[in-house]
Amino acid sequence: MTEPSIIRNPGAPTGEYDDYGAPITGPGADTPALCWYEPRGSSEDTAAKDQQIDGYWYYVGLSAPLTSSSVVVLDGAEYQVVGEPGRQPGGFIVKGFLKAALERVRG
Repeated sequence: MTEPSIIRNPGAPTGEYDDYGAPITGPGADTPALCWYEPRGSSEDTAAKDQQIDGYWYYVGLSAPLTSSSVVVLDGAEYQVVGEPGRQPGGFIVKGFLKAALERVRG
């Protein structure tokens, strides 16, 4: 894993609620993590004009705090984790890693 990234996780609920009944969360945490990523695909949504969707396959070490609610920052752009990250245990040849699909919607 050689590429820098930031894993941004939301804060935990405080047990309090705002005026609209939504839970109030504490401050989130940004964790720097070395990773590897590769293009996953790009498309245009025909139902929503001028909407661009692109993403990456994201690989990071097993100890990274990556969850389905994480946002990953790559080269200054924020990508949402799509689904639950997969866990690849280590073996004799390859160290273990987490693999997640990342997606960014623009427009």
